Amino acid sequence: MKVIAVLAFLLAAAGLAAGGYGLMLLREQRAQIAELKQKVDDVGPAVDKFKGAVRDMGRDLAALVMDEVDLNKSGWQPIGRGFFVIDVGAQRQSDGLQMHGKVINTSALTHESLLFRARVGTASAPFTLTKAAPGVALPFEVVLSDVPAAAPLKGFVTLETSTIAFASTSSKSQAAKEPIDTDRILR
Repeated sequence: MKVIAVLAFLLAAAGLAAGGYGLMLLREQRAQIAELKQKVDDVGPAVDKFKGAVRDMGRDLAALVMDEVDLNKSGWQPIGRGFFVIDVGAQRQSDGLQMHGKVINTSALTHESLLFRARVGTASAPFTLTKAAPGVALPFEVVLSDVPAAAPLKGFVTLETSTIAFASTSSKSQAAKEPIDTDRILR
């Protein structure tokens, strides 16, 4: 019976020791978690600053890669894919910004069902043109909602989609020709 009592005492003592060790580990882990949280909180503003810098760099890169349109400028401004805008302008409205101008197709292709997107800051709006023959200036007008009054009058106009019609290079009908004599050509 004494043996059972001693074993029970040893088991109880071992249980208390294990519980004490578990509490000690829990306190150490909580201290480490608190320390890590403090480090994350210390890094937080730097990460936010970095995110802002990356966002600004993205905007600057977009301005380099895509052709930015100055809405105060009346001359020819490239917008990519063989298109230019001219006579662009903007009027601020209570609900945003009204952009207008003309799109010119400088390529040798005729585009049909054109879908453009105008963007100023984060606000954008689509506009469509039915057909853009080479060298023709087509007027457009689009209203961009939620453009802040302090936003600079610069933006982007991009062609999103269109259907291309290819023109024939010759109007003569081709008569049946004899096969090419390569021996005669090589002599």
